[in-house]
Order: sequence, then C-alpha cells, then structure tokens
Amino acid sequence: MYGASRSSSERTSGPHGQGAGLRWPGVHKRGGNEEPRRSVSGTGRGPSRTTRQELHQIEEGLKRGYRGLIDESGLEQKSGRDLERAWLSRAVAATALRRKTGLDHETCAKAVIDGYEDGGLDAVAVTDGAQVWLVQAKWNDKGNAGFNQNAALALVDGLSLLEQRRFEVFNDKLQPFTAQLNSALADARLKIHLVIALVGDDPLSKHATDVLDRAVEDHRGHGPMLGYELLGAGELLEQLKDDRSPAPVDVTVRMQKWIKRDTPFTAFQGTVAAGEVAGWYDGHGPRLFSQNIRNSLGLTTINSGIQKTLAEEPDNFWYFNNGITVLCDSIEERWIGRRRPDEPVELILGNVSVVNGAQTVTSIHEARNLTPDTVEDADVSVRVIALGDLGDERVTYAKRITQTTNTQNDVSLRDFIALDDTQARIREDFDLSLGKQYVYKRGEADPAPEAGCSVAHAAVALACAHRTPELAVRAKRSTDLLWESGRLGNYARLFGEEPSALRIWRCVLVHREVGEALERLHEQVRGRAADTTLRGDLLVSHLVFQLLAPDMEDVDDPQFDLVPLLARVPDLVRPVVEWLIHQIDTVYGPQSFLTSTFTNEDRCKELVGLVLPMVRAGQSVPEVPDTYQPPTPQPRRPRRPNAVPTLVTARLLAEGTPVRYVPMNTTEEKAVRDWLTADPRREQASWTNDRSKPLVWAYDGTPYSASGLVNRIWELAGWDQAPTAVQGPARWIVGDKKSLYDMAMEWLATEEETEG
Repeated sequence: MYGASRSSSERTSGPHGQGAGLRWPGVHKRGGNEEPRRSVSGTGRGPSRTTRQELHQIEEGLKRGYRGLIDESGLEQKSGRDLERAWLSRAVAATALRRKTGLDHETCAKAVIDGYEDGGLDAVAVTDGAQVWLVQAKWNDKGNAGFNQNAALALVDGLSLLEQRRFEVFNDKLQPFTAQLNSALADARLKIHLVIALVGDDPLSKHATDVLDRAVEDHRGHGPMLGYELLGAGELLEQLKDDRSPAPVDVTVRMQKWIKRDTPFTAFQGTVAAGEVAGWYDGHGPRLFSQNIRNSLGLTTINSGIQKTLAEEPDNFWYFNNGITVLCDSIEERWIGRRRPDEPVELILGNVSVVNGAQTVTSIHEARNLTPDTVEDADVSVRVIALGDLGDERVTYAKRITQTTNTQNDVSLRDFIALDDTQARIREDFDLSLGKQYVYKRGEADPAPEAGCSVAHAAVALACAHRTPELAVRAKRSTDLLWESGRLGNYARLFGEEPSALRIWRCVLVHREVGEALERLHEQVRGRAADTTLRGDLLVSHLVFQLLAPDMEDVDDPQFDLVPLLARVPDLVRPVVEWLIHQIDTVYGPQSFLTSTFTNEDRCKELVGLVLPMVRAGQSVPEVPDTYQPPTPQPRRPRRPNAVPTLVTARLLAEGTPVRYVPMNTTEEKAVRDWLTADPRREQASWTNDRSKPLVWAYDGTPYSASGLVNRIWELAGWDQAPTAVQGPARWIVGDKKSLYDMAMEWLATEEETEG
C-alpha cells in the first residue's frame, strides 16, 4: 500500500532514532519475547519535516537493499512512477519488519504479501514461535501521506481474518507462513505486533488511533496480547543507514602487568604481545580505526622506524613506542589465574576503535609479515577505555581523548575534521544517495574519479563554487587553509551548513570539467596565457561556477540534470581565460606576477568584477598578444635543479603522501602491466622528505630514489628492452594527475617569477 508520511532521523530521539511518543510500555528486545506496545499519536519528533535529501536517501537505500529480492507480482498493470511507488511501499514494509525483528533482507523481502487479496496486510512474520508481526506500509513521493481510519480498519480486519484462520482468503504469498501463524495463534505466549510503517509526518489521526485502541482493548484478556507501533521516516532511514554500516569490531586482548581504573569509567592499561596486535589487523583491517582521526599513513619515516625496531630490536620496542589507545563500549573481564596485576587477564572488548596508535598497529602488522620471529618477541603498551556507560557524553569524551592523544606522527588540521560528525553524515549521504565513496581521513586511498571523491576534492570544489572568490584564493595558497576551524573559519563556511552529497558531487564534477578544459587550452596557448591556465585554475573555476549559478539553483534536487551544464563548461573556460588575461595585463600590467595575483584576495575580487560582466554579455575578447604565441628560440637556459631535492627543500609534500607509478608510454605500459596488476602494492609508494631515497615502496618497505624504484620495477617485471636512462620523477604521480617532476617545475617557475 502506498500513502506516506514525514519523519527525520536527525530530529528523533531514542536508541533507534524514534521519538519518545512512539515508545510503548514494555522492554524492547529486537525480535525477542516483547510485550506489545501502543502509541497514541504522532511521530514524537515535533513539527520537523522530512527533507527532500532524506526522502531521496530513503528511496535509494530501499532500492539498494531490496531490488531483486521483493516479489513484484501484482504490479504488472502499473508502469513508470506508479510502478516505482508501489514497489517502494513493499520495500518500506520489508524495512520495517527488519527494524523490528532483526531478520535478514531476504527473509524480510519474502515476508511481503502486499498485492491483490492481501487482507490489508503488507508483510507478515512470526519470530520466536509466538511473536506475530503484521505490517502495513505507505509510501508517498512528497513524504506527506497519513494513516487514516480506513487504513486502520483494514489492518484490524486483516488481523481478524488471521485469527479466524481464514488463510484461504489471502493471496498465495501468505501460504508459506500459515503453519507458523496457526501455531503462534494457538500459543499461550502469543504477542501480536501491528507495525505501521510510513514515510510521513504525524500521520496517525484520532479516528485511526480510536480503531487501534479498541482492538488493543478487545485483545487484552489475561494480559497485553496486542499492541501497535508507528515507524516514521526517521527510524526507517536509521535502519537503512545501519544496513550500510560495517558491523562493530570486537576483539579479545590478553594483557600482562595491568592496572585498572574504575572512575570516571572503566579502563585497563598494560602490556600486550605485538603478535596479538598484528592479529587484530588480520581480522578487522582499517575498520579498527573507525573513530581515529586518520587511517594508516603508509610507510612514513616514523612508521619505517617502527618496523626497523621490531625487526632489529624487538626487546626495546616497548620502551621506544608510545603505545596504543583503544576506545570501546564494553569490557568483559576473564581471569586466567588470580585477580592480581602480576597475573594475565583476558579482556573481551565490544565495539572497538583504535584512536591513537593506528600507525603502530599497521606497522606491527607489516613487520610481522616481513620478520614474524622477531615480532613475536616484542611487546607494546596498550590502554583500553570503555565509554559505553556514558550515554550522550560518550561522543564528547571520545573526541577529547582522540584529540589529546595523537602526537606520534605529525597531526594537521585536516586530521581533526575526521572528528566532525558532519563528515560521517556526508559519507552516509554519498553512500545512500549516490552509491559512491567519500573519504575524509588522511591515509584513506582516494576513490577512482568515477567512484567518488575525497574531502579535499570536495572542499576545493565547494570553495570554487562559493559566491565570493576568497575561499578559492585561499585554496590556491594552500588547501590547509580550508581546514581552519571556528565559527568564522573557512571549514565552517564550506561544511557548516552540511551540503548534501548531491551538491558536493555535482560541484566536484563541474570543477573537474573545468580542469580538463584548462588542460586542453594549455596545449593551445603559450607564455603568460599558458601560465594563467595553471596558476589561475581555481579562479577560473570560480568564474565558471558564477556563470552557471543561475542554472544550479536546484542542484540539491535528485532530478536535477547536470549533463547540459557540463557540456557548457568548455565553451565558458576559453572566454573566461582570455578575458582574465586581458584584465590582468590591463589593470596590473603585462609584467605583473601571476602567482602573487592569483593568491591575492583583493586582486581576485576585482578581477571577478571585471571579467564576469564581459563574459555574461558575450563581449568580444581583445586579440591575444603575440607574446602569448609560441616563443622564438632562446639561448639554452642553465640546467634546472633536480626534482627531488627541489621538492624536499620546498616541503611541498607531507611525510607519507601516497604516490603512484604511471608508465609514460604504451610500450612501457604493456611491458609492466601484468606484473603490476598481480599486486596493487607494486605501483604504490609513500613520499618521505629524503633527498637521496624519498620513496618507500609499499611492495617491500624499502626506500628508493625515484628513478631507482622505476628501474627496480622494470627489472622485476622482466622488461629486458627497457631504456638505460629513466626520468623517474615524471613517472610518480601525486593524487589524480601531477607528477613529482611537474610539481617541482611549477614551484621553480613560481620562485623564478618572484625573483624576476
């Protein structure tokens, strides 16, 4: 059935996102021997309404969870959106059943009986032998359907037919459940739960509750046998999010030489075998770091040092390492011997996250794979803190502990945004609304361009899309400026209003399209014009966003079509660049420094005011000066410094920055392709600020020079025809496109211009 309702997960309360007005008396144990409950009205979350974004998330979550599982018989006469609405109603019924019983997706989908002769019931299930669940669900595209008296009467009538064992009047979908229903209805422990699942807003009318209340009283007998409960959009969305979230991580820790604290919350600190810590990562991988400010940074200098100590001095590892801090919800103690600190204790930890020491955990794991015998001789200090009893204060304490314990590797402002709940919600939104990845912790690998984006890509795109240019200018100076915190900080201006995944992703796509258009234009111009396509890229992107702004007002709408706008981008980039060059030369002079211009907020604001009106009006661009055409041959310039020392001197890359080997031509690509694809680590390395050997290869953990590592790859790949000379820095790519060589040359050009 479909009708609808509104509700919001963010504005509800209670452990499952449902308001207090929906909680009926009795203990709620999912799928267990529950007492029936009664709700008299409303969703319990006040006047708030489901947003368009939340409605879209629910729809996409239902499709990803139940497409292909739910029987679509009886829908043959429907088409288009009518068919979708009917199917979504069935998926809502399955989700409600999963929420209340904990049954898996397939079982809940098979429990849907909605269709011709469904007796007013959309889903039916029996759990624990005597718990009967009857679901009626409604969907509406606007999220405003209600549950009226007729709907209530239909639900109660369906119950009555079941109680009379008139199973034959129902459609064939009920038949698999008739034996269970017959047994449950005859059981003295019988509890019947009427579940009303609605994507709606305060949908229970008084007339409907009167019908349901009478049914409850009629079934009271020797105790509460029947109850009814409303699931609004908030709780349905919470269930869909839960279904997409990884299962909690539980680990068992054997701790020696321990101490215990009981106030203000339970904590243990002691010594744990390094090999056991490696086992944590074997079992759970990066999920161990769900609440950390970052994942493993790979092979940084510090992390390589950890591995070296484990390999060469395992007995000293406990002394040299800062240790590991673990947060969890619960600690169950198992005593192997006496309850004394000089006897070991086994701790069973529920819902674990390593909030400090992620680098230690991953380095121990890597070292164990390389030198297992020495790692078995090492110990590490571990502190375990249980925050499960803190209730609402848990999040606050967890953030404080995480912030104050992260000191081992360099910690940047970028790292601490991982503690902002906004980023977690954006990742959920990307997953539910788009089926794409969004990564926001340093150390997480960027998704492929078509699969999603990182918070860094999102921040730059949002900065360029901002109505004023200063954020784009700051991003050009340094993306680190975008993480400035505080109410008036740049981060709050970008993410404070929690942009939707649809908005972020569409801005990223526009920004990427601008970048690709600039790359093509760069090949067609020379001199100062070519420099503008590189150094003015973010200001050009900002200008393009402003030109598209009137047509992007509905960018948060799931039905918004971005394709026509992306097609316009190349035709906008050229006049924007040409007018930008003209205005810079006119206002600041043809010898003005481009780098200082594009990093000056006042100048960029003035340029935007000059360029936008001209492009909007379609004014003809003045002729490009001859100096912007291919230059005449010049005397050979002195050899520039090598790329690697330049990057180290300029400190352009942080320790641990991931880089990727990319062949420069088809012959090279064919020669190494099969060998590289056999193990993803073979093309991966981490940058360290070392002038001679800056790349630590992920494949063997050994530092190499940029060219030396390329030669090593060629050797192991068996490329006998490889050239003797190699331009190593040009083959190692940072992020999506720039090589180490490109980064070094751009920096040198900037320095030469400044000295100019």
